[in-house]
Amino acid sequence: MRFPLVLMLAAELCGCVLTPNVDTRKPGQQWNYYGDLSNLYHDETRGSPVALVWMDQVQFQRVNPNEFQQTVHNLLTQGYRKIGFLSVRSQYFVDPYEIKKMAADRGARMIVGCWFPAHERRAKSNAVNYWYQLLDKDSLPPPGPVWRVSVPAPVPHGSGLY
Repeated sequence: MRFPLVLMLAAELCGCVLTPNVDTRKPGQQWNYYGDLSNLYHDETRGSPVALVWMDQVQFQRVNPNEFQQTVHNLLTQGYRKIGFLSVRSQYFVDPYEIKKMAADRGARMIVGCWFPAHERRAKSNAVNYWYQLLDKDSLPPPGPVWRVSVPAPVPHGSGLY
């Protein structure tokens, strides 16, 4: 009975490795690896700060190429702002999961993406164009009217109003 207990305790002590706390990531700090995509990324923040975003907070919406601009425009009218744009022409698949990792590092909460065959006259490769628009939405609602509710003051004891 002692040997399995000692074995479990030894495995627990020797098998654990100290890892850094994931809550120490700062906005703008790269957390994920996405290869050469960072060289193709066009930043559209104009130096404004971005919020810290985790990968599970990033939404992805795939649209047809003819709906791409209209979808981005509709999201802009809903309060989103452009963070960046990525355009890639490649014969290899550009995985949206890699774009999602980049979006989390750049502070985007929404990705609008589309891909379509690249029409090249003399090319014998099967190249595909990939467009990804990264968007962010401010977490605070826009300022609106302030509603004030008047609450009657409590009646003090002994005022004779019973």
